[in-house]
Amino acid sequence: MLLCLIAFCSAAQATNLLITVQDSLDNTTIPHATVYLSGANVGMTNNAGQFLLQSGQGDLNLRISMDGYDDWANTVSGNVTSLSVTMNRRTLVLNVALFDSNTLNAVSGATLYLTSANSTQTKTSDATGAASFGVTSYTYYSLNITAPNYQPRSETIEVDATDQDVQYWLLSGNQYSFVVKDKNSQAAIAGASVSVDSVLLGTTDSRGVLIAPISRNTPVTIEVQKTGYQMVTQSKTISTNEAVDAISLIPVPVGAFIFVYDPQNQPINGAAVSVNNTVVASTNPYGRAMLQSLVAGSYTVVVTKTGYTPVTQQIDITNDSSEFTAVLSLATVSQTLFVQDTDQKNIAGATVLLNGAVAGTTDSHGQLDTQLTFNTPYNITVTQDGYRVKSVQQEVPLGNTTTPLTITLEKNMDWGFLTLIGIGIIVILFLYALIRLVGRRGRHHSMKRNEI
Repeated sequence: MLLCLIAFCSAAQATNLLITVQDSLDNTTIPHATVYLSGANVGMTNNAGQFLLQSGQGDLNLRISMDGYDDWANTVSGNVTSLSVTMNRRTLVLNVALFDSNTLNAVSGATLYLTSANSTQTKTSDATGAASFGVTSYTYYSLNITAPNYQPRSETIEVDATDQDVQYWLLSGNQYSFVVKDKNSQAAIAGASVSVDSVLLGTTDSRGVLIAPISRNTPVTIEVQKTGYQMVTQSKTISTNEAVDAISLIPVPVGAFIFVYDPQNQPINGAAVSVNNTVVASTNPYGRAMLQSLVAGSYTVVVTKTGYTPVTQQIDITNDSSEFTAVLSLATVSQTLFVQDTDQKNIAGATVLLNGAVAGTTDSHGQLDTQLTFNTPYNITVTQDGYRVKSVQQEVPLGNTTTPLTITLEKNMDWGFLTLIGIGIIVILFLYALIRLVGRRGRHHSMKRNEI
């Protein structure tokens, strides 16, 4: 009996709280609103805007949140079994921007009337053509725009859960704007011709815009053409509320030719041509390569060939007859030189000349690293004090690699030393001859005294 009593008391203390969430403006229920109990997410309202909470004992700290509404928060007694919550729609900002349909400039001084079921607001566009309104979320608004010298315009705007930006073009008289862009790049296309019912209205300006008078509420055929693009034809009836016709043209491949030469104006065969980092062609024996499937526009072209220095240049393709020229200079190859004497000892500080121009001096190991241009004959001359000048010829064929080149210098004869030796020998011979001569005279005089 005691256990039953305890269970009965516990059941009596547990309370189910049915929460119904409604919109404060139209009293409609709000589904998917999040319910928090003491800061913890305990669930969401169902499609009927209701949530059943098993509250238990004590007061309840409740908070209900929903996108586009201000949060509702309150403390509810634990004994309450039914709770009706009214949520207020959040105040947002609606930004409106107005532009002239002909010039695409901002329209200032326009009067804007924004109305809903519960409010009416009036604003005037500023110097930038802008006007801002305070609006509530999840509300339909009617916007009426009037401006001097422009046709009135009416729009319906549905505001969701966030701030909203809208822009409109106002019509001036019977003028109509054609805005022509590249379908791929969205860049403005200047010089596109626009015809209506086979009558040329004009061509687009640098902004890709053509402003022209056009009949409204009458079926017309519009044709837009530009070299390098597919022609666009459209049949439509332009209403009084339409201000701009945005037209996208699809580029047509036109291709081009590139001619590749060396510095002597000789064609280079087999040069690879890359466009926007992709190899698209190779030159023939006449140095010509065809760049196919390229549409009119600007491209970065890189031309490469083994043994030549790569060339990068910008080209602008306008039509099928576009031709471009690239000149490749011969590349250089590293050449290591070793200078030694006849005893194979390294010679440091030796001067190396390439075709008469000083290339450098050898290091402590008798080594010098230099650059030689392919297919170029070189006379490599090495000089060093005390050694005979030595010259060798070297030419590196196109695309080949090099091996270290050893140049051996012979020592010079020391003519000063040899001259001194010669003088010494002459002096010795002279002294020797003098002594011999004196000796002979001495013996001659002795013989005479003996005779006496």
